[in-house]
Amino acid sequence: MIWTTFNLKRWKNAEKEGGKLIMWDITSYYGYLPAIFIHNDLSLDFVDTDGVNYQAKHQFWPLRLNKNLEQDDHGEIKVIKTTMGMSFMYSPFFFMAHGFAHISKYEPNGFSQPYEFFLVMSCLFYLFVGLYILRKLLLRYFSELVTGLTLTSILIGTNLFYYATEDPAMSHAYSFALIIGFIYHSILYLEKYQLKNVIYLGLLGGLIVLIRPVNLLIFLFPLLYGITKGRDLVSRLELFIKKRKHILLIGALGFSVVFPQLLYWKLQTGSWVFNSYLGEGFFFGNSHVLEGLFSYRKGWLVYTPIMFFALIGTVLLFRKNKKFFFPVLVFLLINIYVVYSWWSWWYGGSFGSRPMIDSYGLLAIPMACFYSVIIKKKDLVIPIFTYGLFFLYLNQFQGWQRRTNMIHWEGMTKEAYWNVFLKSRFLKKEEWAQQEILLQAPDEEKAKKGENEYDFNPF
Repeated sequence: MIWTTFNLKRWKNAEKEGGKLIMWDITSYYGYLPAIFIHNDLSLDFVDTDGVNYQAKHQFWPLRLNKNLEQDDHGEIKVIKTTMGMSFMYSPFFFMAHGFAHISKYEPNGFSQPYEFFLVMSCLFYLFVGLYILRKLLLRYFSELVTGLTLTSILIGTNLFYYATEDPAMSHAYSFALIIGFIYHSILYLEKYQLKNVIYLGLLGGLIVLIRPVNLLIFLFPLLYGITKGRDLVSRLELFIKKRKHILLIGALGFSVVFPQLLYWKLQTGSWVFNSYLGEGFFFGNSHVLEGLFSYRKGWLVYTPIMFFALIGTVLLFRKNKKFFFPVLVFLLINIYVVYSWWSWWYGGSFGSRPMIDSYGLLAIPMACFYSVIIKKKDLVIPIFTYGLFFLYLNQFQGWQRRTNMIHWEGMTKEAYWNVFLKSRFLKKEEWAQQEILLQAPDEEKAKKGENEYDFNPF
C-alpha cells in the first residue's frame, strides 16, 4: 500500500485542474483549516472579497443561504456543508504542512503540494494505527495465522485499499480506525471499568459522530457485547445505571468534541443544529438495500466479494464467539438499512460501496471467525483460499480499472461490468465508445424525491 501511495503521488497534482486530492467532499472536510488559520475568517466572507474564484479551484465550496436559511446562489450566509470532524483529524498534519511550506519554496496557502502530501500521510498514519489496534483486538480471540489472514483480507481485499491510496483524504479510512479504537476500548471497559477507557470512549465516540453522524450506530456495540440472552441485556442496562457517572462522562466528552460544530452553526445560521444537506435526505420507506448490496452500479458484494466471508462468519459467531454475535448482527442489519436509505444510495462517484468501509473493523471479527473454522476443515481449505486469493486479486485489479475509468464512478450496468471484466486495456477507440453506450447515469432528481430511478432485479 505504501508503494502504491508513493507511486500514485496524488499530491503532485495540487492546485492543478484535475487529479488533485482536495476536491469534492474533501474540499468541505478540509475547508475549516485554511479558513481559520490562513484566512482568519470562518464566515468565509473572503470568498466574495478576494477576487479569486475559489469554487472553480475546488478550494472553498460553501453552501450559500439567504436570511431564511434557504439555498440561494447569491445568499450572503455561507456554511461549509460537511461537519468539521475530518478537519480535527487532519489538523496535526495541516500544521506540519503549514510549517514546511513557510520554510520551503511552496506557497503557504493551504492547497499547495505540502498540504496534500501531509493529508496523504495523515491517512497512512491513522490507518496503520487502526490496523495495529485491530491486530491487538483479534489476537485476544484468534490465532496469529487467522489474525494475519484477516488483516490481509481487510486491507488488500476490500475497497479500503482504494480509499487509502487513490482517495486517501476521504473520511472512510479515518472512521475505520476510530471505530476499531471504540470497539477495543468498549471491550476493555466492560472487563475492568477503568476511567482511562471511559475517556477514550467519549473522545473517540465524539469524533466518530462528528465525522459521520450515521456512525452513531456503533454505540450499539458496548450495549450488546457479551449479550447472549434477554436477561443479559437487562443486566447490561442495570450496569450502565450503576456506572452512570462513567456514562455521563462519556456523553460529556463526546459532546465537548461535537460542541465546536454546534457553535459554528449557531454563529453562521442562528441555529444550534442545522441540516446543511438541503434537499437531501433518507427515505426509510423506500430503502435500496438490494441495490446497495448486489447492483452492478455500486453493489457492496459485487465489488468487494471477500466480505461474503464476513457475512458467513457472522452466522458462525453464534456458535464460536457468541459474545460478538448480537452486536455484529444487529449493527450490520441496522447499518445496511440506514446506509442504503440515503437518497443517493450509491454515494456519488466512488469505487464500490464506500460507506460500508467504516465498519470493516467490526466485520473483521466475523471474518476471523470464518477463517478459524475453515483452517480446521482440510477439505475446504484449498477451495476457500483459492476464492480468497481471487478476491484479493479482483479487488486490486478493479481498483486499477476504477483509477483508469474502465469502471465508471457511478454509471455501471450489468452489461458495462462484464464488458470490461478482467480486461487490462481497451485496444480500440470503438471499444471505449461501446462502453460509454452501456453506461447508465443515475437519475438524481428522481432519487432525491425517494423514487425508484431504475428497475433493478438482483435475481
